[in-house]
Amino acid sequence: MQMSGQRPLVSFIVSVYNLERYIGACLDSIIIQPFDDYEIVLVNNNSTDGSDAICREYAKHNKQIRYYALTGESIFGRAVIYGTHKACGQYIHYIDGDDMLAPGAYGEIANILRNNAPDVLFGRFSTVLEESIINFTDTSYQTERINGRDKDQALEYLTEIQPFNIATWRLIFSRKLREYYNASIKSLKTPANIYHDVYVSIRTLLSARSVHYVDMLVYIYRVRSSSISRIPPSKAVSECCKLLHSLTLLMRYVAKTEQERGFVRVYMEQFRYQLIAALCTVSNEQLTESATEIDRYLEQKNLEDTDTSSKDYGCSVIDTLLSEGTVVGLASLRVQYFNIIEQMARKVLTKKGQIYIAPTGHIGLYLKTAFEASNLSFSGFFDNDVQKNGMLADGIPVYLPAAVKKIAGDKPITILIVSGYQNVREELRRQFIALGIDESDLLFVEF
Repeated sequence: MQMSGQRPLVSFIVSVYNLERYIGACLDSIIIQPFDDYEIVLVNNNSTDGSDAICREYAKHNKQIRYYALTGESIFGRAVIYGTHKACGQYIHYIDGDDMLAPGAYGEIANILRNNAPDVLFGRFSTVLEESIINFTDTSYQTERINGRDKDQALEYLTEIQPFNIATWRLIFSRKLREYYNASIKSLKTPANIYHDVYVSIRTLLSARSVHYVDMLVYIYRVRSSSISRIPPSKAVSECCKLLHSLTLLMRYVAKTEQERGFVRVYMEQFRYQLIAALCTVSNEQLTESATEIDRYLEQKNLEDTDTSSKDYGCSVIDTLLSEGTVVGLASLRVQYFNIIEQMARKVLTKKGQIYIAPTGHIGLYLKTAFEASNLSFSGFFDNDVQKNGMLADGIPVYLPAAVKKIAGDKPITILIVSGYQNVREELRRQFIALGIDESDLLFVEF
């Protein structure tokens, strides 16, 4: 029970934008948790549906809910940033208004927060799929490699077993971390954009001293085709560039140890791949629009802070944009990387048989489009996520890798491996070779 005048143990910051179908289930999943030492900071990002009325009704009947209805442009990340400033809890947990907490999760979590007081805690998540679309996949973690270790040891482990999903709803963290990293450097101000969650989570982990993993289901993530996190490639170009710039600044000012820099590099490489994949699918007009958006972002930053010459925090994409100008730089990068795609496509076309791509995700979908522009036709995707097995991704089926034996048989096959994570590329290579695919039929799409 929260004592009068004391901070609640947890502030749940719930962001809402046009979620009238889901926000009730989200709030109910919090209210029925087996502890009551919490507050709900409910922030409506100027919804145009019935979300406001539902939120007001919940706040009217629950004194632990504080409701804020924002006006003006519904900018990505704005509700989260606003809610963080209003939060009073000792710990903060971001909840998307269309997601849910797992039943009973906070019974154990509350005890760990009180007794162990970790800077950051995370657990497992699962997904609720709608409309046969691609989902995120969780990974199993070894508690002994995280709990009781210092932060650098935990980050080294999380770097080894990438990909580690770092959405903001993944982490439950001490509010002291947000107070700590409100640096005076203007360019490090938390960005409000589509990849706001990546930046916030990375910065939170860099600022932590201890990380704790609870091996239980904590969060249920709803994947919808209308979700704001699912963006067209033209928007992905500008948003990836903004994130890469922000991560470059984190490498320069915040990441101090090799373990911290190694952790950030993984995400810089992942989003560099995503940028390249998206860039290879946009038109000249879309490229110009993306460049204009990037320039607006950079005008708000002090570019003198962005020295990427050091290998410790450099990013080749940002180097190109800053040295050549945004429009010219993007056009130059597109030509450079599309030439790689065309060369690989010509190589594939000399082979016979069906062509597959692995895995799915944003990069796989963007590169499928880019390769199709070079006359490749794909028969399907391979992906290790069992939930995707049998689904359609961009009109073609998704299979588990084990299905390659039946699909290939004695027929020729080519598989393009396209992940932005090096360890995922290597694991897929080993997996397909173990399944009898000749290494010459596996082509790495590397940039």
